[in-house]
Amino acid sequence: MPPGDLEVLIALVRSVNLRHVIEFGVNVGRTAKAILANVPGIGGYTGIDVPLTYVPLLALQLDNAVPNPGEMVLDDPRFKLIVSARGSLDLTVDDLEPCDAVFIDGDHGLEAVMHDTKLARALVRPGGIIIWHDYHGLGVVDVKAALDGMHRAGDPIYRVDDTWLAFERKPRADA
Repeated sequence: MPPGDLEVLIALVRSVNLRHVIEFGVNVGRTAKAILANVPGIGGYTGIDVPLTYVPLLALQLDNAVPNPGEMVLDDPRFKLIVSARGSLDLTVDDLEPCDAVFIDGDHGLEAVMHDTKLARALVRPGGIIIWHDYHGLGVVDVKAALDGMHRAGDPIYRVDDTWLAFERKPRADA
């Protein structure tokens, strides 16, 4: 994660009334650990990842799987780990709890970004937030292309200047 992105991510997560967070692509749990330590009120945090045998949609991510997903936060009673053969691509709304924030940083192939976004939009409660990582113009992942396409279609997705983050807020029910 580029310098400053983690701090901005924490600020975005803190901007909503949190009870539960879901992270697609938890890796060793560095981000989860930082969010759990710096955002009050979190009662639950679900991290989703893949086994070492997973073949990502983009060859660039072949070395992203780790032997012990979530290892940095497994001792936190608020943390729940889901490891599935295809990660979030194996999951449906029925497999996860509603949440207030989703951080999408798993498989960066177009199919996965679209799937994770659809899942996140179904799970995030009104007033919550969806945050994507690796929104940049380097042309090596599909995050920017996917989000730019959704934005052109009218979705309220915003990039955070000088970071690799983009986000979308789910309107409050009373708004």
